[in-house]
Amino acid sequence: MSRPLGFAALLGLLAASSLSLLAPTAQSAPAPTTLAQNTRAVRVYFPKEPRSFSSDMGYVEGVTRYTSSPSVASYAVQQLIAGPNSQEQRQGLRKAVTLQGSSNCGADFSLRIRNSVAQLRFCRTVASAGVGDDARALSALNTTLKQFPSVKYTVILDQNGNCLGDMSGENNCFIPY
Repeated sequence: MSRPLGFAALLGLLAASSLSLLAPTAQSAPAPTTLAQNTRAVRVYFPKEPRSFSSDMGYVEGVTRYTSSPSVASYAVQQLIAGPNSQEQRQGLRKAVTLQGSSNCGADFSLRIRNSVAQLRFCRTVASAGVGDDARALSALNTTLKQFPSVKYTVILDQNGNCLGDMSGENNCFIPY
């Protein structure tokens, strides 16, 4: 005859099940062997060759990073700027954002989240080889930021406060939500 699970045993089972949901996928960086109590898993989305460089310029795949920073969205953007590690590069993941020149705000970017809108403004020049680069960068940034429940919309700005990749000059990323 089986005994019913006690409350402590049930909590242990639930905790073990929840931890398995946070485990990285085969495409993710290996998990650290010990995680601090306040460490969180954050997804960072990179363009992947060949798909995002040929048939679907907006195609990105996520990898898991771990942080104890309370600013998880800023951490995720920092990781996106840093680019994929060597193992991820061997899997075809590529850097989405390359910054050049000096900062006009003392950092690489500023990020503000208000009323479900993440406004990311780069403080250095975002290098681009054209519309394909812009599409890959915007897709990676949008997908990375929209993973957070507090973000439904994004406004991505260049160093001058204009919509990133908007060559029309109409700043269409400011469409009211």
